[in-house]
Amino acid sequence: MIFFLCLGLLQDTTLSDTVDAIRYQAGRITYDLDKSIIVLNDSSVITYKDIKLLSDSAYYYVETNYLEAFGECDLRQLEDSIIGNHLKYNLTNKKALMTQGKTQIEHGFIRGDEIYLVDDKTINSYGGRYTTCDDSPPHYYFYSPKMKVYLGDMIIAQPLFLYIHDVPVLGAPFWFVPISSRRKSGLLPFRLGNSSNWGKYIRDFAYYLVLSDYADITFQIDAMEKKGIMPHVEGVWDYAPYSKGILYASYINDTQLEKVRYSIEARNNSELFLFGSSFNCDIKYASDNSYRQDYAETTAIWLEQEIISSATLSRTIAGYKNNFSFERKQVFTDSTTSERLPYYSLTGPSHMLFSLVNYSVSGHISRDRYDAPDSTSEVIGANIHTSPTGQRNILNLFSLSPQFDFDLAIFDEDTLGNQWPTRAGYSFIVTASSNLFRVFDINVLGIHGILHKILPTISYTYTPDFNFARYPRVTGIPTYAHANRVGLGLTQELEAKIGENAKKINILRFILGSSYNLISDSLSDAAFSVSLPYNPFPKPITTFTTQIDGSIDPYTRDYTYSITNTTGFKLDFLSLSINQSYRREGTYQIWLNGDIKPTRHWSLRYSARYDWEDKRLVDYSFGLTRDLHCWEAVLNFNQLGDEWRYDFKIRIKSIPEVSIGKGLLGYIFE
Repeated sequence: MIFFLCLGLLQDTTLSDTVDAIRYQAGRITYDLDKSIIVLNDSSVITYKDIKLLSDSAYYYVETNYLEAFGECDLRQLEDSIIGNHLKYNLTNKKALMTQGKTQIEHGFIRGDEIYLVDDKTINSYGGRYTTCDDSPPHYYFYSPKMKVYLGDMIIAQPLFLYIHDVPVLGAPFWFVPISSRRKSGLLPFRLGNSSNWGKYIRDFAYYLVLSDYADITFQIDAMEKKGIMPHVEGVWDYAPYSKGILYASYINDTQLEKVRYSIEARNNSELFLFGSSFNCDIKYASDNSYRQDYAETTAIWLEQEIISSATLSRTIAGYKNNFSFERKQVFTDSTTSERLPYYSLTGPSHMLFSLVNYSVSGHISRDRYDAPDSTSEVIGANIHTSPTGQRNILNLFSLSPQFDFDLAIFDEDTLGNQWPTRAGYSFIVTASSNLFRVFDINVLGIHGILHKILPTISYTYTPDFNFARYPRVTGIPTYAHANRVGLGLTQELEAKIGENAKKINILRFILGSSYNLISDSLSDAAFSVSLPYNPFPKPITTFTTQIDGSIDPYTRDYTYSITNTTGFKLDFLSLSINQSYRREGTYQIWLNGDIKPTRHWSLRYSARYDWEDKRLVDYSFGLTRDLHCWEAVLNFNQLGDEWRYDFKIRIKSIPEVSIGKGLLGYIFE
């Protein structure tokens, strides 16, 4: 027996038991009591727990707890939604099948001939397409006969084809695309390509492992036809303030060069280390001078000429700061290595003596080692140092600041072969300075008054002739060269109130200094410096600063100078920074950098250095970018001297790991 109701208005009915309730409504509801079927026509809506189904029409099979919807179907669960033209849904196990379905996942969309909702976190798609393009039809999509989607994680496809404007351009037996917006363990996209240096390669084949909310580790393997297999491991942690850092290591048995090569890097910052100390380190070590450059893909590493490693352990005890440090510098250009291990420094707090003299005590212990291809040297030294300083104001006219510098040092050996020689050195400096100023009431060109400050100084320095030439140079220990001189200095500053807000701005700073050597009865060169930091020009000139430095020989009147100027322009479509450097009878070089956006979709970034004497560009680089809606094309070019590199790729903006570049094209068309 069939019983039905036809209503002109939307009908809302609830079928419930003691546990759950199913709510359904439609323009017309038909009940088939013999078959236990409820038929909903004309804008049906079915709600069950956190599930909501909207469709043109639907069947609800009461005994099997099963839904079937037709027409425009929209299955919603919390924030997720699947849209299609035919749905089968089991309310008991929440498994569903949508034909001609579409759903949004993170920033992308999946369409499929058949989409199966396996569980709350898994979707299977057959005849599926995935894209991040929101145009219809999309500019590109990934097609796969079979896709498995792990919501909040990744999409795995087997096989996969990339279509651009419905034209297949690439294919792979399998692929995976990350779609998670949060940290999650899993495989990362890799790159295929071909290079003249590496041959055919697979790079960045990696597994990302989340260890905790504060640490993760990445295992990576690069396979290069001409070089071999290169494994990498990178660990990152953030347990601040106890420890925050990164550890990276790579290794390869280079089949082309027939040698083992490796690199290790580690950085750590610990504000709270053992027993109240702090620990900071930046360690870099490479098996050979060219290892990092041979496999680098960034200009910064390509131009790198040296690597520096350092580590410092610090703790303050009773007001005394203790630093135990290590430093190692490896220079690629001359194959030299310099080390300081260990280097210990002690710095005491400042104290006042008789409310007149401020003093503190410091000390160092250092072992300096220098390795060159044809020689090795090593020195050890320790010292205790203090520099008591006083300052008194004399009749409110000038201040007097005497300083006595004293140092006691011991070395492992001097140049004469003496073991553990000691020496004591000292010097005396007294400085007198004053501060004169005057205010000029000027109101012109937006200037509302100028403050002119004059700061003259005179100093006397005396250091006896200790003849310390036989003692080695050790980091942290002064050498005390013989001195007996009078120094003269004059600093002038102009500070103006500018604009409606009368903002104080320094518009000029002029420094002049010289000294008279009582030992040689001669004047030193007069050094001068002029700084003009104020930009007097309106927009679009955003920056205009000038620095002039030089010196004059008081006897021959020969002089030298250098001028540095920085000018910046900024418009809606153009920004440009010009740095000029000129040295008298020397070089004139110009640095240019900025960007141009001639249209909404094109942009060009550039930088260059021009040598006026050689009449050529010494080095330059540019990056050209074309916005292709969901894609972008990027061309980068760098040249330094006779060395140059370029890279070209077209990549998906939402998934930059997916790109078509010169390496991949070379792999395909070789």
